[in-house]
Amino acid sequence: MRRAAVAWAVAIIAACGLLALPLVAFAATTPVTIQGSAFNPPTTTVRVGDTVTWTNRDAVGHTTTSDTAAWDSSVLANGSTFSFTFTVAGTFTYHCSIHTFMKGSIVVQPVTTPAPTPVPTPVPTPVRTNPPTVAPTAPPTAAPTEAPTAAPTTPAPSATASPTVAPSETPTASASPSPVAVQLSPAPLPGLSSGPILIGAAALAVVALGAIAFFLVRRS
Repeated sequence: MRRAAVAWAVAIIAACGLLALPLVAFAATTPVTIQGSAFNPPTTTVRVGDTVTWTNRDAVGHTTTSDTAAWDSSVLANGSTFSFTFTVAGTFTYHCSIHTFMKGSIVVQPVTTPAPTPVPTPVPTPVRTNPPTVAPTAPPTAAPTEAPTAAPTTPAPSATASPTVAPSETPTASASPSPVAVQLSPAPLPGLSSGPILIGAAALAVVALGAIAFFLVRRS
């Protein structure tokens, strides 16, 4: 637990340090002179994180007191200084508590981070490609066709009368029909129905489930 608390404390301190880095990097000190019973300059513009330092150059004492009680320097003698760092943006008016006619204001502007410079993206240069050249194709030439030659005529043979023998008829035996196997299914026994069998099976299942449940209860 102690290590976890130490780790959390270190993380919080590191985060605060990172948040304060911009204030440290851009912090500046702006002087304001109190002379001739007036604040010079009467209006000072700073940024968040900047410090304003008032210096009294008069022979009499003066104060720099915020109108909203944000700061109060008390009485500053000749040559004395007072500094205050502004951490919030806005306009802060102040006065001298001894000489109330002496007034001034501090304008605190927020710290703005410069926008990153955009990097131009290179425009690709188009590459010209020559179109493919197509070789001209020669028109097909028609193959010469040969003239058909007449086939020689042969004299037709003279028909000679020859006795023809009539084919003898042979009796053909007709195929006997092939036996067809007939599958006989046994007829159900009379007087038996599926109702009692299903009731008996259900009763056996209930008894088996009850025995298993009883065994599990006894075992636990």
